Amino acid sequence: MRLRVFEARTVQEALARMRESLGPDAVIVSTRERPEGVTVAAAVDTAEPDLEALLGRPPTSPALEAARAVLAHHGFGPPRAEALLAASTLPSSDPGAVLADALARRYRFPEPGALMPRAVVLVGPPGAGKTAALARLAAAAALAGERVTVISADAERAGGLDQLRALMAPLGIEPRPLREETLTPDPGHHTLVDGPGVNPFRRDELAQLSELVRRLRCEPILVLPAGLDVEDCAELAANFQAMGVRRMITTRLDLARRLGGVLAAAELGLELTFAATSPLIGKPLLPWSPAGLARLLLARAPALSGERP
Repeated sequence: MRLRVFEARTVQEALARMRESLGPDAVIVSTRERPEGVTVAAAVDTAEPDLEALLGRPPTSPALEAARAVLAHHGFGPPRAEALLAASTLPSSDPGAVLADALARRYRFPEPGALMPRAVVLVGPPGAGKTAALARLAAAAALAGERVTVISADAERAGGLDQLRALMAPLGIEPRPLREETLTPDPGHHTLVDGPGVNPFRRDELAQLSELVRRLRCEPILVLPAGLDVEDCAELAANFQAMGVRRMITTRLDLARRLGGVLAAAELGLELTFAATSPLIGKPLLPWSPAGLARLLLARAPALSGERP
């Protein structure tokens, strides 16, 4: 109920003000004469808010529910999924569009046509695919007519330099082992360093890698295999982020069926830079995009998204 008081010289004038303010459904509650006129109290019924609706779960839609189910399939459940989907303001019946909008607003992706830094060191856990990713980066730079310097800092792994030599041979690039001196990248070259694989949950190995990154003067880029546990991925990525990692290359997408770990790493603010879609070295790394990641999430959960397998 809405209650108002009107003061006027006459009752007729007070009633006119009442109808103008409260409308034709207003009723008089009381009248009181005064020496200088009259006071009229009037009221009108108003619709009471639905408190259960206001305090309950936010409005949803079939598209939002489908997107939520897709994220749950990938092991990316609440509260992470809710925080991601809350970023979308797109009124759409297409779960792919809702996911792409949320991903674009919440995560970092490379700008179209953006170039990689000229000096990088690839870091990550053992077996993540760093050497293969480096070979693809070197091939892309060489095919673009750029000069490329390739260095192996993976001295602990048996045969690491020989594997790198075999991958670089078709490009006519001779990789060299990292020396003890501080590396000064040549600004006229692409300098690509194959970093050692480290256990991201061992403090001593992370400390050694952090010192190596400091000495190299190259930007560290995380090589993250898809398909890892969500919580492990979040902790792994946070540990690498602490040493200055700001971008990541995702590998093993052809083998992984759940990508919650990749999303968990992106939640930390790491840019989703490149994706390796095949184990074949001849296949180039592809830049991530919100629409591309949304399509892949849907394709890996066809029954839940309503898409065909």
